[in-house]
Amino acid sequence: MAGIYYIFAAPPHTGGDHIAVQHIAALNRMGFNARVFYSSRDEGWRQFTVPVALPGPSLSDRDIFVAGEDQKVLFQGLRNAPCIKVMHNQNPFYTFDGFADVAAVNAYPFRHILLISDFCGEVLKKLGVQHPMTRVRPPVPEFFKPKPKKLQIAYSPRKRGPEGTFLSALFKVRCPEYAHVPWLPLINMSRQMAAGIMGETAVYAGLAWLESLGLMNLEAMASGCHVVGYVGHGGAEYVTPDNGDWIADGDHETFAEKLGAACKLFESGEENPRIAAGFATAADFSQENFETNLLDAWTAILGADFAQYRL
Repeated sequence: MAGIYYIFAAPPHTGGDHIAVQHIAALNRMGFNARVFYSSRDEGWRQFTVPVALPGPSLSDRDIFVAGEDQKVLFQGLRNAPCIKVMHNQNPFYTFDGFADVAAVNAYPFRHILLISDFCGEVLKKLGVQHPMTRVRPPVPEFFKPKPKKLQIAYSPRKRGPEGTFLSALFKVRCPEYAHVPWLPLINMSRQMAAGIMGETAVYAGLAWLESLGLMNLEAMASGCHVVGYVGHGGAEYVTPDNGDWIADGDHETFAEKLGAACKLFESGEENPRIAAGFATAADFSQENFETNLLDAWTAILGADFAQYRL
């Protein structure tokens, strides 16, 4: 039976890894033969919650291998392999970690490119990428949900760590009445742990940077946080003046001011319209919409061979 294999060299730990796992799980529920292809020789494959295939039998020319845009070594190894190749482009800004230039992307024998967002596709098309592309927006998992709130500020320092440290210090100077408010870094933890913190946090400081979508801002919205932060490029796909306080990149003074205003609004107990608008925005990134996108994408990729990949 032909298979759909998303390639991993290590257990899932980044947001992009978790999205690829969500693809596999959803494809299996739909009746497709989809698996992780775990290319390393260690025991990391045991950490997956979806079916896993290990290196072994020769590839079939009907097998489909899916890899992220920055996986240079993997793509080099697969180039002449007798299988179908699909790129899962989750960030156009990382594309040229995997390929020398646009000409190299176009010369590679991809059948299709899966995209995480319309923004991602727009960037690639403007660059001149010519392969067929289909957008599959990821879902915000249902475990991102509000709990009884505390006056605290959560943030992710992964991409802009020094800036987050600076911003917290500036906030204490500009808003001394809230200098006691704790800042909680969301790092070195599972998504479920991050969701638990977001759920009980009143304010989320979004430090998005070179995003193709900016999923953590959406997760904060789903968790009932008042989001103050950067659009991060790809966030332009969903941000509005109503669903958060969006800051011009690097405008730290306004960032601190808006964080203080968000704290004051929470403390007042008054209704916060940005919370309801954020819920509505995050609701568009539902599991149902994700699975509809995913089925449409793989129907386009498989074409007349659709039935060969069904369990």
